[in-house]
Amino acid sequence: MLTGSGVVGVRETSGVTARIAAAMTQAQSGHPAEAALDINRLLAELGDVPSPERAAAEYVRAVAAHHGVDPAEALDAVESCIGVARAIDEPGWEANAIAVRIVTLIRTGEGGDSVADLVAAENALSRTRDLGLAGWAHTGLGYAYDLLRLYELSIPHFEMAAEGDHDPLGLPEAPAINRLNLAESNLRWAHELERLGDTSYDEEIRERRRAAHRWAAEAMQVIVRDDLLGYWPIAGRMWLAASNDDTLPAEAAVILKDCRDQLAKLGDLELAAIAGTYLAKAYDAMARLDDAVEAAHRAGSDLPPTSDPPIEALIRHTAVQIVAESGDAGALTGLQYARAITRGWWAERLRGLYAVRSALANHELSIRHDAEWRAAREDPLTGVGNRRALDERMSVAHDAGRSVAVIAIDVDNLKVINDSYGHASGDEVLRRVGQLLTEQCRAEDVVARAGGDEFVVVLDKPDERGARELVERIKLAADRVAAAADKPWFALLRLSMGQASSTDGTAVSELLMEADRRMYAEKRRRRRAQ
Repeated sequence: MLTGSGVVGVRETSGVTARIAAAMTQAQSGHPAEAALDINRLLAELGDVPSPERAAAEYVRAVAAHHGVDPAEALDAVESCIGVARAIDEPGWEANAIAVRIVTLIRTGEGGDSVADLVAAENALSRTRDLGLAGWAHTGLGYAYDLLRLYELSIPHFEMAAEGDHDPLGLPEAPAINRLNLAESNLRWAHELERLGDTSYDEEIRERRRAAHRWAAEAMQVIVRDDLLGYWPIAGRMWLAASNDDTLPAEAAVILKDCRDQLAKLGDLELAAIAGTYLAKAYDAMARLDDAVEAAHRAGSDLPPTSDPPIEALIRHTAVQIVAESGDAGALTGLQYARAITRGWWAERLRGLYAVRSALANHELSIRHDAEWRAAREDPLTGVGNRRALDERMSVAHDAGRSVAVIAIDVDNLKVINDSYGHASGDEVLRRVGQLLTEQCRAEDVVARAGGDEFVVVLDKPDERGARELVERIKLAADRVAAAADKPWFALLRLSMGQASSTDGTAVSELLMEADRRMYAEKRRRRRAQ
C-alpha cells in the first residue's frame, strides 16, 4: 500500500514544496533512504517553529521511515507531526500522522490501541477543511483498515481518495497510487474469501476480482497518460496481470516474472514477493509444478520480516497450496490446518469490524452532541457566541471568583445601513464585526452577540492594560475596514465601546451593566462632537 500527503500554505517561492514533494516521491518509489536524508536536511533548515512546512516535512519523514522499515524513526516523526499539527491548528496533518502510527504499530506487532487511534484519526479527518490533506488522510486510513483486514472500511476510504485525487504537493503519481491501492485491497479481500473454502462466497470473490482489475486498468491508463516512469509502470503491470482472470497463464507468467525481477532490483522486496506469488499461481495454472514451487519458495524468501500480515498470509498459504498439489502429505495436512486457522481468523476479523464500527458510531454520536451543544451557544448570523454563551461565561467567572473584564460594543449606523441599503447589507456588516472581534481577541476570550447591534467580549484573567489595549486594537481594525471599504455600507462602520474590569473593584455581576453604561456614554460624546 502507498501513502501520501499535502502541504497547506507552504512558501511556494522558497522551493520548500518542491523539495518535500521530491522526498515523498523518493520514499514511495523504492528510495526511502535517500528521501530520509533529504527531508532531514530540510527539517534542519526549517528549524523548530511550528508551520505547515514543518508538519509536511515531519510527515514525509514518517513515510520515509515507514518504507525504510525504521519503526522507531517513524513513530518519532509521527509524534513531531502531531505536535506541529496541533500548534498550527490543522487537524488534517494529525489524521495523516495517526494513520502512520497505526500502520507502524501493526507492522511491528506492537498493536497499540488501534481502535482509539482510528477514532482519533477519523475525528481529525472530519475537522480538516483542506481537500488535499483530507484526500491523503483517506488513503492513510484506508491502508490502516486494510492491514486490520477491515475491507468494508478500507475500500470506501480508498474510493474517497480516488474520487477527488486532491494533492496539494502536486505529486504526478498520486492518482495512480489511489487506483493501485484499490486494486490491491479488492484483490486481497478476494483471496481471503478464497482461503475460507466456502462456495457461498464465489460470486463475491468474482466481484472483488473484477473490481481489482478495473482499478488496476485505470491505474495503468493514468500511468501511461501522465508518462510515469520507473517504479510505477512496473507496479501497474504487476497488479493488472495479477487481477486479470482472462489473461492466459503463459502471458501472465512472462509479465509477472519480469515485474518480480525488476522490483527486486529496485529493492522493493515486499512487492517482488507478491509478484512472485502470482507468478507461482500462473505456473501452477500451466501445470508447471516445479516452476510453481520454485517461484513460491522464492517469494517466501524475498518477503521482508516486517511485511504486512495479510501479505504474509497470501504468500505462505499459496506456497503450501502449491506443494500440497504435488501430493506432499505434510503440505496437504498443513493446508487443512491453514483453512481452519483462516476461518478462525475470519471470525476474529468480524469481531474487530463490529468493535470498530461500534466505536465509530459512538464517536458520531459524540460529534453530533458536540455540534448540538455548540449550536445552542452560537449566533447563527455571525458565528460568534450568543447570549446563552455569554451568560454561561459570566456565571463561571462569578462562581470561580476569577478576575474578568468585559467590553460592550455597539455597531453605530446599523439602522442607517439597513434603511439605506437593506437588511442583507446590515447582516454583512454584523458578520464582518464578528469576524473582526474574533481576529483581535485571544483564543480563550469569549466573543458574543448579545442581540441586535450589540456585541460583548469577555476577557478571562486580564492584566492591567488588557481590556484597554484590546479596545484600541478593535477601534483601529474597524477604522481600517471602513477606510478600505469598496461597499458604501462598510464605509459607515463605526463602533462605540465601553469596558469594565473586576480588577478595578467592580463586582462580576455588575460588569456587563457598567460596560454598557460606559459604551453609551461614549456614544453620546461622539454624537455631541459631530
